[in-house]
Amino acid sequence: MSFLKRLWQRYGINPFDALLKRVEKKGQFRFLICWNRGLGDIPLGLYALVHRIREFIPAAEITFLTREDLADGFRLLEGVSVLVDPRWKRGVAFDIDPSLVPLAYFDVVLKHPDPTGWLMWQLGKLTPRLRWTEEWDWLSERFELDSTKTYIGVHVQTQTHYAYEKNWPLSHWKELFSALPDEYRVLLFGFASSTSVGGDLVVDLRGKTSLLEMLSLVKNHCQYLVVPDSGVLSMVYYLDVSHPLEVISLWSDPEQGVLKQAVASPNPLLVHTPLIARNRDLSTISVDTVLDTLLARRTS
Repeated sequence: MSFLKRLWQRYGINPFDALLKRVEKKGQFRFLICWNRGLGDIPLGLYALVHRIREFIPAAEITFLTREDLADGFRLLEGVSVLVDPRWKRGVAFDIDPSLVPLAYFDVVLKHPDPTGWLMWQLGKLTPRLRWTEEWDWLSERFELDSTKTYIGVHVQTQTHYAYEKNWPLSHWKELFSALPDEYRVLLFGFASSTSVGGDLVVDLRGKTSLLEMLSLVKNHCQYLVVPDSGVLSMVYYLDVSHPLEVISLWSDPEQGVLKQAVASPNPLLVHTPLIARNRDLSTISVDTVLDTLLARRTS
């Protein structure tokens, strides 16, 4: 993004605020917001979008239209509704199915919202808060984990495409898992994958948990979370519930994600240690660095 565009976004007329002023003046309040991008955008962008709408229109009715794998993420936003189009796929152009969505009901339809451009004011100021319901704590019980072990949650592959590599090399992950003391167990999260990163200490849950089950496992069983900049990191970091957790994050670009948001987690017991790569090359973060950081947190 050019310097002039950044300057305009920060100090120019905000098109979203202008829209909200017009909507408020007309007495309108029903919003439909389409979202077919990433999970991490829910706390990092859409939380602020909802917050801004309600600053102008406190009684706003807000509905998100999204794809199936994101639906649970929107359940963590307070006071919104969710519609799912089972045909939508990430990275594929979409339309709004009138047989599924009563478009005539809505006053405002945001098919392609721009949280990055519209909500720069939130950086360093607004703390996203994802609500947690106690009944979700039971979702982790079906996995029957060994209570004598120390669990590390791990998200190996973000399955997103950027101009730089966001994933730590698989060879590094395998080496890390092999070097862990026997008291540890690794809970591997993410979408199902044919790529093995196994080992005696690895419990491969990729493709076997819903989002809420994964969050329940992290909240109730994991002492540590080791992840690249990803939706998993963002969802865990902004979960608005107190539970002890040591987070080690791996960064190609520290001007993104929760580091760009630049606010503390609403979880007062979360301790975050970001590790920054050299020259945007995540492979420059060594296995020894991650292992030493992990074990140091154990003895601190």
